[in-house]
Amino acid sequence: MDTILKRLGDSPIGGIFSLLMVWFGLALGHTQVVLQHSSLPMGLLDTSLSWILGFGGFALVWIGLKRPEEQATILGYIGGSLIWCGFFEWTWRYFGHWLGIEPIMDQGMMILSPELLMIQATTLIVLSMLIFLGANKDTRCRMFMWFHRNFKLRPGRQTAGYKRQHARTAAIETVFLVWTIYLFAIFINDPRGIKYDSILAMVLTGGFVVWGIYLVNKLLKIRGLGPAFRYAIPTGSICWLPIEAFARWGLYPEIWVMPKEYTGLMSVVLILFVVGVVGMYKTEQDQVVEATA
Repeated sequence: MDTILKRLGDSPIGGIFSLLMVWFGLALGHTQVVLQHSSLPMGLLDTSLSWILGFGGFALVWIGLKRPEEQATILGYIGGSLIWCGFFEWTWRYFGHWLGIEPIMDQGMMILSPELLMIQATTLIVLSMLIFLGANKDTRCRMFMWFHRNFKLRPGRQTAGYKRQHARTAAIETVFLVWTIYLFAIFINDPRGIKYDSILAMVLTGGFVVWGIYLVNKLLKIRGLGPAFRYAIPTGSICWLPIEAFARWGLYPEIWVMPKEYTGLMSVVLILFVVGVVGMYKTEQDQVVEATA
């Protein structure tokens, strides 16, 4: 076991591990929301649970600010996921209900729920916030740095000796990647635009497959579990769009939104995710002990 833990930071093992962990987290986030919505009616209990999850997510991120890189990264990822499932999902669901938004139907099927239409309405908000985040001269986000480099948009010299807050970075990445992938999926499936069963929708989904393969190839070359995991957050999220699309096309069951039908499989995913989190913590703890011995 110790040998396996020590090799988690090696490439390509660290990249594969990180990608699986991100996928497990995305699947479990969907499962949690489905179980909560199917078990609790809208009201005090549902709201209380959502807010506990949201504030719990912020607490994990705050704790992660004082932890070493790998522990901070996984705390940031879990914290960001809980913030999304708690605060964001609650907001979309409740305001969609209070505003009386009607779902988008097509051939008798509900394609876009009120919650998804609420998310769609935030498109320009997301773009504006991304521009503000991209204007950070000390960002290490590879996407922002690519724009800085190729479009001559450098906002200034990076601060010498600047120390990154890995928990905060991972949490922001998680929230914005989930948000952005939701928006892409909504616009691809919207029957008023591209439409879910059109040739263009299939082409765009194929484009995400190609993009995902490119990112996975780069991910597998990264050394260090912390950097690999943070790169796996956008990589896994981008790959998640075709994973969901293929399930909706009937290639395999969408088990993460049917936890009651696939209790055993989702229980295995939960166990593997917990084991992975413990493994990340233990790896860095062992490194600290060896360094101080």
